[in-house]
Amino acid sequence: MNTIKEIPGSLSALCLFLASICSVPLQAADLLEVYQKARDADPQFRSAGFDHQASREILTQAWSGYRPSIALSYDRSKMRQEIRESDNVLFNTGSTSFPTSVVTLSLTQPVFRYANYLRIGQAHSELKQADAELANSEQELMLRVAETYINALAAADNLAFLQAERTALEQQLELATARQKAKLGRMADRLEAEARLASVGADYAEAEVNLHDAYEALSEMTGEHPGSLSQLIEQFPMIEPSPADADHWVEAAMKQNWELEAQRQAMEVSNREIAKQKAEHYPTLDLRLQNTINDTGGTLFGGGSEVETRELMLSLNIPIYQGGSTSSRTREAAYRHESNREELTRLLRKVRRESQRTFSDIINAIKRATAREKEVMAQEEVLKFKQAGYKAALSTNLSVLDAERDLYSAKRDYSRARYDYLLNSLKLKAVVGTLSEEDLVGLNNWLTSEPNAGRINSLTENEEARIE
Repeated sequence: MNTIKEIPGSLSALCLFLASICSVPLQAADLLEVYQKARDADPQFRSAGFDHQASREILTQAWSGYRPSIALSYDRSKMRQEIRESDNVLFNTGSTSFPTSVVTLSLTQPVFRYANYLRIGQAHSELKQADAELANSEQELMLRVAETYINALAAADNLAFLQAERTALEQQLELATARQKAKLGRMADRLEAEARLASVGADYAEAEVNLHDAYEALSEMTGEHPGSLSQLIEQFPMIEPSPADADHWVEAAMKQNWELEAQRQAMEVSNREIAKQKAEHYPTLDLRLQNTINDTGGTLFGGGSEVETRELMLSLNIPIYQGGSTSSRTREAAYRHESNREELTRLLRKVRRESQRTFSDIINAIKRATAREKEVMAQEEVLKFKQAGYKAALSTNLSVLDAERDLYSAKRDYSRARYDYLLNSLKLKAVVGTLSEEDLVGLNNWLTSEPNAGRINSLTENEEARIE
């Protein structure tokens, strides 16, 4: 277990930045609040939800192929007949016109349709595939929200470090300028400080853009500006995955990864499609009941009629040749099945690599955070000695500027290592298929919305104390 000390300035810099782009005060939003808003508003996740609802209709449609169908038809016509020639001496000439209406009610019950029967099993596989895709979308949303949120916090930290570094460089420039005026320092010292300050100023401008973009990424998912964000607490445990065995996590991912499960079901669907297309060669048998009422308003020979006809029939259809379409669709289904097999192979290799890499990234993040923490403390001492040496004319101004740069570079790396640990911990659970809202709750417990507006000021005061 490794406990982490304070990283200065993230919330304060974030607030300073937001103040420049917003005219109203914003309340801090924690990770769970952003996630709940994203569940309701993220177009990508909502689209996946509608796709899942649409997929649930597949089973009903498949069963309809074995359920009875009922149809009612009505035909109304006006008929005109004329005798042009007839051997009937009674009706050798003449014409007539009369209306005719035909009402038909029919019921058809499939008795044997093997392709329709196979379609029902295929629909069950498609429903399982849709369930797996929805579960994968839910985990993907949790991971996207967490990653975007963490990136916003990291961008705020980076802006704060640059602000503190810029303040320190400004005061170092003042000192170099004063020493030059007093004939105690060189013009080169002042120019070096000006150049370094300009470089940090350029980085600060870029960091402002990155922070704004990080907030826009959250807005893209939630549909609204999140306001200020809760920051990471000063100390939280960094624990290796348990068990600390990469093979365990690889094996779990192979069994439980939702993307893999969706592709396995896609394989089953395509396999059943081959059998279904082959079944189109089989005969079909339907039972048909039909009731027809034919109402004729007249005939050529006089008088109308109303005739009701009831029919019960078995209809056997034996396909012999359909232009080669059935065989062609069977071959097409076989090719698509092989395509799905290759996609499954690709995903198996991808998941294996991702699970191994993510496990290693967690271990690496813990080691980096521990090492960077020690580096920050060492660089702080180095900077103190360099500043004292510069005052005593024992070290150059450039060495002080380099020490400032190295210190804040170490702080940025330390901050990034902490965030990498959090993000990779979630990624490992996602690739294994076990990421849940409880994991977001656990991360959210390490965030605080307590005001910390004095942090950037205290940091500046510390830098001033060092220079003085």
